[in-house]
Amino acid sequence: MLLERFFEPRSVAIIGASRKEGSLGRVFFDSLYKFKYTGQIYPVNPQTAEISGIKCYQAIEELPEVPDVAVIAVRKEFALEAVQSCGHFGIKNIIMITAGFREVGGEGKEREKKLLKLIKKFKIRLIGPNCMGIINTDPGIRLNASFSPTEPYTGNVAFLSQSGALGVAVLEMSKSLGLGFSIFISTGNKADLIDVDFLEYLSSHKNTDVILLYQESIESVSEFRKIATNISRRKPIVALKAGRSVSGARAASSHTGALASSDAATDALFSQCGIIRVESFEDMFNTALAFSKQPAPTGNRVAVITNAGGPGILATDSIERSNLQLARLSETTQKYLESFLPAEASVVNPVDMIASADEITYQKTLKAVLKDTNVDAVFVIIVRPPKNTTPRMIAEGFKNLTKGKNIKPVYIILMSQRDENCGLDVFQQLNFPVYHYPESVAKSVSRVLSYQSWRKRPQGKIASFKVDRAALLHIFETAQAEKREYLSSQEINSILVTYHFPISSHKLVQSAKEAVEIFERLKNPIVLKIESDEIIHKSDIGGVQTNLNNEEKISRAFEEIMERALKVTNADKIAGILVQEMVPEGREVALGMKRDPNYGPIIMFGMGGIFIETFHDVCFRMAPVSNRDALEMIESVKGYSILRGIRGEVGVHLEVIVENIQRLSQLALNWPEIEEIDLNPFIVAPHLKNCKIVDARIRINVKK
Repeated sequence: MLLERFFEPRSVAIIGASRKEGSLGRVFFDSLYKFKYTGQIYPVNPQTAEISGIKCYQAIEELPEVPDVAVIAVRKEFALEAVQSCGHFGIKNIIMITAGFREVGGEGKEREKKLLKLIKKFKIRLIGPNCMGIINTDPGIRLNASFSPTEPYTGNVAFLSQSGALGVAVLEMSKSLGLGFSIFISTGNKADLIDVDFLEYLSSHKNTDVILLYQESIESVSEFRKIATNISRRKPIVALKAGRSVSGARAASSHTGALASSDAATDALFSQCGIIRVESFEDMFNTALAFSKQPAPTGNRVAVITNAGGPGILATDSIERSNLQLARLSETTQKYLESFLPAEASVVNPVDMIASADEITYQKTLKAVLKDTNVDAVFVIIVRPPKNTTPRMIAEGFKNLTKGKNIKPVYIILMSQRDENCGLDVFQQLNFPVYHYPESVAKSVSRVLSYQSWRKRPQGKIASFKVDRAALLHIFETAQAEKREYLSSQEINSILVTYHFPISSHKLVQSAKEAVEIFERLKNPIVLKIESDEIIHKSDIGGVQTNLNNEEKISRAFEEIMERALKVTNADKIAGILVQEMVPEGREVALGMKRDPNYGPIIMFGMGGIFIETFHDVCFRMAPVSNRDALEMIESVKGYSILRGIRGEVGVHLEVIVENIQRLSQLALNWPEIEEIDLNPFIVAPHLKNCKIVDARIRINVKK
């Protein structure tokens, strides 16, 4: 959908414009007027004749033309009437600043419902309500349709915020950092236009190179995933998502349910989209600076130039913590540095020029380090230079170093007072991002490199497995009719067989004699498990015994399991005991799925056994899961080295894990009735024939 008329309007009407200082209507008029909007401004107020020499119209119907955009800044009691007038006059784009809608509940919810009916009736597109407005800094447009007291710098960063108040703080903070915006959007309640609409516009916006998101909610998740992934292939998206509560997992009955919080789902979504997730606004701005000001480093080798030893050490620590590498300066570079630096200086990396370093020293050192082929990026630390030197003088000395092709990125760490001599404006002219501390730079550069790596990865493929879904329909219909939340082992077995999961052979028996007969036929150790709808967690009540390899052990185990089961449920609730072949030794992993009400099926992979119980060594992705997603899930867990094979051991069959993650993804998408699935443990080994799922649990949504 095209939103050009919102952001590139030829004319704007301000409904509720006012001459009263401090009023919202006056603030909006002044914002447009003082930012030197290049289009036509039409103030509308029945009680005002003119504002700052511009004619004020008594009603919308009196306007000389139909404006491209109407900004509504009236009291909530008059907001719907204003929308109706806009509709009758033919205005198709509205920015609703007025608050008092869904966000206040009660009458506000009803007011928003009426608002939606009106815009649908007149085919109007709406930003808001309860929003701060929008800004476009393009010199040919200069649109400031917002109530922000701070005018942004012009730049290449677009900011999309669900919070108006935070939007104001963002604009103030960005000026102190020298971060310039191309587009600013306050979305408010997102009653009509939502994030995906704005992202679609920003995807092709020529002045935008970086997109920042502040989100409290994500609507149309599948569409968001599609468009965000497409954008991320060309432009970085940096997101701060509020609401990281795990309360939704409290009632979970499985490992997957307990671990798959809505925040884990957000992480999964962002990972698959290539979105860079940050923890705070400071973190967001630091990351945006790295993306917007300098080209991406071609590698992770960083040189540090400093005039103080302590900050140089801190920078070194931060570099290593952020998966960057301290560059090894060539002998040629070191010898050249020795020719003009004091004897007390250090010419290895970090280069400590000591406290006497002046603007000439900084210039010569940076020039030499930038020439070194072992260096991909440079951190320049400035801590209280000598009295005859200022950071501004150092910045001025760097001007000639930015000329030419293939310039390596330079990041300034200014650990001195931010006054008129700090040179912040000069560094900004040079497009050198300025940070307060080394840790911020290292983390930001690491994110840039991770993003570049993500962009270079081949796009994965979504597998489609042939499945006879009709053969399984009766299972879900029966369970729903009987209002059973958990499927039986036999039902689960049918599902897994139909979807071609590798499962161990098994049979339900009613006596120890039957179990012994199966053992004698298999000529391998067996496992006994209680089968009852009333006993979900079998191991918790001692309902599982393994490695049974003779008649005596099998008979005793059968009696013990039945005895324990009868302590927690009635005999008529016990279907029998499941006899399973004992799978040869391998590594235990776990596959799972939890259906999130907003994100849909969330697929889990993790190390099984004590790893999932104690360390929660798991990773999540949204369905559908591609083969690339599945492999990244496996590689991201801490136990990956164990699966790959360590100390001469042969690694497990990774391809079978990838395939079964995708099978699970398809199963979850095929059957919306399924709420949770646990396939744990899934024994994986070097040989495909020894890879078996030995336990499974499926919980469905029982219709009330």
